Amino acid sequence: MNSLSRPQPVQTLSVGRRMHMAWDLALSYMPLFMLSLLLLLSIWLVRNAPSSPQPEPPSPVSHTPDYEFTRFTLRSYDIDGRILSAMKGEQAQHFQDTLNTLVQQPDVWVFSDKRLTKARAAQALTNEDGSQVQLMGNAVVKRHLLGPTANTEEISSDFLHFFSNTDTLVTHLPVSITRGQDTFFADSLRADNVNQVLQLKGRVKVKLVPAESP
Repeated sequence: MNSLSRPQPVQTLSVGRRMHMAWDLALSYMPLFMLSLLLLLSIWLVRNAPSSPQPEPPSPVSHTPDYEFTRFTLRSYDIDGRILSAMKGEQAQHFQDTLNTLVQQPDVWVFSDKRLTKARAAQALTNEDGSQVQLMGNAVVKRHLLGPTANTEEISSDFLHFFSNTDTLVTHLPVSITRGQDTFFADSLRADNVNQVLQLKGRVKVKLVPAESP
């Protein structure tokens, strides 16, 4: 008959062994602890991070001159060095919101093969490419036809609007036109220099001086 084995006495773990087992247990949970710590740190950073500044809407461009010059003379020439036009003025201001240039006391000359055109006014307002020029205040445009049949044409008004692309001159204010000794008066004008057509509207008056008989 087999005899039962006697129970072994319970071994008492030493303090060093217990510390070693506790350290192994702590190391096994260390990755989970580090991940939890990083997660909490990320949440804290997200909640406390400063919000990105919202882009401010661009401020409207003010109607103030971005550059100006005084007592100037501008000249333009063709490829052969012949002068095409010239302009003098007391002051010029360029406005950044409208891209227009305001000239005080402009005096303009435009040269061509058969004609010399002069213009003056109290003020002139021109756009960026010079395709439109508004003469304001005692505006006068004189055209001198050169050659054997020299003649002079003068247009006067308090406002004249010139369009260089179509070579037309327009005004909605009273205007006077002088050709030689003949004078025309009207309440408005549209002059087409290409087709040599004058459209006079409103109260039109004409003063014709008969030519002297040979």
